[in-house]
Amino acid sequence: MSCPRCDPPAAVLKAEERWALVGNPNTGKSSLVNALAGASLEVGNWPGTTLERLSAHLRLGEARVELVDLPGTYSLLPTSPEEGVVLKELLQHPPDRLLLVLDGSNLERSLVLALEAMELGLPMALVVNLLDEAEAKGLEVDLKALEEALGLPVAGAVASRGRVEGVLEKALQARVPEAPVRYPPPLEEALGRLEPLIPRALGLLALLGEGVPLPPEAQKRAAEERERLLAEGPDPYLLALEARYQKAQEVYRKAVRRKEAPPPLTERLDRLVLHPLLGLPLFLLAMFLAFRFTFALSAPWVDLIGRAQEVLAGWSLALPLPALLRSFLAEGVVAGVGTVLSFTPVLFLLYLALAFLETSGFLARMAFVADRLMQWAGLPGKAFIPLVLGFGCNVPAIYATRALSHPLDRLRVALAIPFLACGARLPVFTLFAFAFFPKQAPLVVFGLYLLGLGMGFLTAFLLGKALRAGTGEGAMELPPYRFPPLRLLLRLSLARTGSFVRGAGGPILLAVLLIWALLHVPLAGSTPYALLAQALTPLFRPLGLEDWRLVGALIPGFVAKEVVVGALGVSFLGAEALSPLGLLEGLRHLGEGLLQAVWGTLQGLAALFAPFSLPLAHEPTPLQAALTKAVTPAGALAYLVFVLLYTPCVATLAALRQVVGGRVAALSVGYQLLLAYLLALAASRVLP
Repeated sequence: MSCPRCDPPAAVLKAEERWALVGNPNTGKSSLVNALAGASLEVGNWPGTTLERLSAHLRLGEARVELVDLPGTYSLLPTSPEEGVVLKELLQHPPDRLLLVLDGSNLERSLVLALEAMELGLPMALVVNLLDEAEAKGLEVDLKALEEALGLPVAGAVASRGRVEGVLEKALQARVPEAPVRYPPPLEEALGRLEPLIPRALGLLALLGEGVPLPPEAQKRAAEERERLLAEGPDPYLLALEARYQKAQEVYRKAVRRKEAPPPLTERLDRLVLHPLLGLPLFLLAMFLAFRFTFALSAPWVDLIGRAQEVLAGWSLALPLPALLRSFLAEGVVAGVGTVLSFTPVLFLLYLALAFLETSGFLARMAFVADRLMQWAGLPGKAFIPLVLGFGCNVPAIYATRALSHPLDRLRVALAIPFLACGARLPVFTLFAFAFFPKQAPLVVFGLYLLGLGMGFLTAFLLGKALRAGTGEGAMELPPYRFPPLRLLLRLSLARTGSFVRGAGGPILLAVLLIWALLHVPLAGSTPYALLAQALTPLFRPLGLEDWRLVGALIPGFVAKEVVVGALGVSFLGAEALSPLGLLEGLRHLGEGLLQAVWGTLQGLAALFAPFSLPLAHEPTPLQAALTKAVTPAGALAYLVFVLLYTPCVATLAALRQVVGGRVAALSVGYQLLLAYLLALAASRVLP
């Protein structure tokens, strides 16, 4: 997106530039990227990791600038995978400009990171964000004084409200800062002896114990200097940290004035949200409302995509093509992949609700409330972070356990995560919940999420007792409450939904097409898929599952849980007699479906404010209608419990193998299968 007000002279920028945004967690870096670029955020992974990477592009004159939102960090010395990404990116892929985003309401702490970043010798500018929150706290930030104290261009912003005037102008003035901190004499002398070999920034990192790539001679000299420092006195890291804190306090006193102000809203709300008795019920209520919001507004659009499937299948059958090719298009591509894609509205709205909870500051309060559960299971408080990630995808959640310092904590949390209901399971839950329990669909899905969380906690607790693990300890920061802009929430949700669909598309397509082929290859009067599924069906009869097509769909679920829905679509809808459809007739069906979706959305909005028992309008899709004829509600509930708990996908198993070892990962597969079968058997007895 072009920014005419800020177009610089052509000579200022290169044709392609990359600007990195660095700051503490919760300083509003993502909001700043969104406000500056005004374009859709791009979501991916940092190379060699499963950590989320956010970026966006904007045009300044003839130049194209990529804004990269680096993970939040308190220090450049990595103590977690997120902090490791920041240092690696800045050292190995130096940005053209570095924007250090400071929290105006907590400026002293942000300045410590800024002083550390200034050592790197990169062109820098500072952005003091959250000035509105600083004002609410009675703090007045003098940007000019801050600029003079640090010798860098400084801009002020309230990014969440789009107030970013002057940020690009100051970014274009970015310059390499002078060394901001004078360290104690022993450390300065060691740096002086290393300076002929390597830059000051790399020498400082090496002396502080960070393994930076250096030439052999410099590596040897740095190790000798570090050993000398350790032998003569305190750890050089502590010396550097103390000097930075002193400098940060000095700059803070010059730049910030305190005024009288009433207690901030955050403190007043926290008396309720963090209450020992009310906190947990509010946490559960918030999660329930998130699911109710998701299902109330997604149901009409799921219906619309289901209708589009019928139209596309009818058009495919009307094409002048060989019968087998028409079957491939109608039963394989449309009924298989189309069934999976039909649940993108559910994913988008769930991501929207979770993005609101995350960016508003409420999710951090959930973590604080859940910390009591962590302590009950003998886990540190920060173990809640990978568990929350598990609701999105189990794979990055398992890798995130590497941030836990104790090996037993990593083991227990990693083995608990596969029980959590990831986004890939949600399409299966939605499909069955709306088909068999339309009035209680949000409660059923919410109950499945709680069951998975409970089994994860129980697993961690039992492992802790068996391995005699100690009680975990930890602390977490509670950011102030914020009302995130709708534009940011929509873009985050679209980016994450698109990333999910792109990542899942390849495996799903291959698996569904393989299922279609196995359903159409004749073998002994049947098909290979049917013969394998029928051989396994007797094992599932005690669960109330008599139809081999339901059992067969569990097999490709080992590859990816999304494929379960696609397999059901191929095996059930492929057996139905689909009718060819004319162009005009199909367009009429689509138009009617669009009107019904809009009307259903309005009804869903009304349902959000109605009693929880109000049924949500939803017309069963062809697949849901077929399922209701194949299994009873009790069997459907057992099926949902089994899908929730049985063996995780291949990618999750690969992550487990890397984090806890192949033998432990293999044992976890058997444990999950046994637990899934037993609890599914119990679930089949719940309903008459």
